[in-house]
Amino acid sequence: VALNSVAAFTCPPTKCLATGTATTLYAKKQKNKKLKSKTGGGGFGSKSTAETSTKPVSADKNSLEIQWDRFASITNLEIGPLGSPEDEDYEHFIVTDVFVRVGPSDVDDGSDKAVTGWYRTGKAVAAGDDADIFAALTLQKGLIFWTAVHMWPQLAAKGKAAAKQLQLGFMPPSMYMADETDPALDEEEGKEVLIPQRADVKGVSVKEIGFRPDFNPPGFTYKRREGAAMKKKKSALEEIEEAS
Repeated sequence: VALNSVAAFTCPPTKCLATGTATTLYAKKQKNKKLKSKTGGGGFGSKSTAETSTKPVSADKNSLEIQWDRFASITNLEIGPLGSPEDEDYEHFIVTDVFVRVGPSDVDDGSDKAVTGWYRTGKAVAAGDDADIFAALTLQKGLIFWTAVHMWPQLAAKGKAAAKQLQLGFMPPSMYMADETDPALDEEEGKEVLIPQRADVKGVSVKEIGFRPDFNPPGFTYKRREGAAMKKKKSALEEIEEAS
């Protein structure tokens, strides 16, 4: 999968390693400290009822803007937390790459073969001392499906009947970003994608989770917090170059 030219993440040049467990997604948690909560989502219109409950995030354009804004706010365009958990300004969060496919048919025909391969869709994040990436995926599953169908005509082409067969998958975070010309993962790559377990979302705040698609779905343009963060990073780089 190629790097997208609009990719905004920065991190050490590491590869996305295959893993058979989800434990590699979890960075070391901060000990005995109260984390500052980063929240986004302001200025997009009516307030979501999910902000004060554990209801799933709505699957619509407005929710995509809010959750993308929150993703940018939480991560500051980093793939993982910076510094040490012992640092005063350390802020814990977990990022994962997310994928969507049309899974096996419900029809009992003796076949368990998926209808499509896995399409790389974006990245999800969970923040806080007790960050649970599975809760973030559970609460944003509908939004991720909605976004994936708009991003990938190959998924939408299977029709409304296939909507019930959509499956969500994840892998440890990487710097890779899809673009609209990418094919689905091949069979070998697809074996590395894991199906997330359904999480207990009681007490989870949607202000501490987010989702960022790898590219804008047709007809949608994200222009807010992430753009400002990119300008800030560019300005910092220019200052370093001027000083050298």
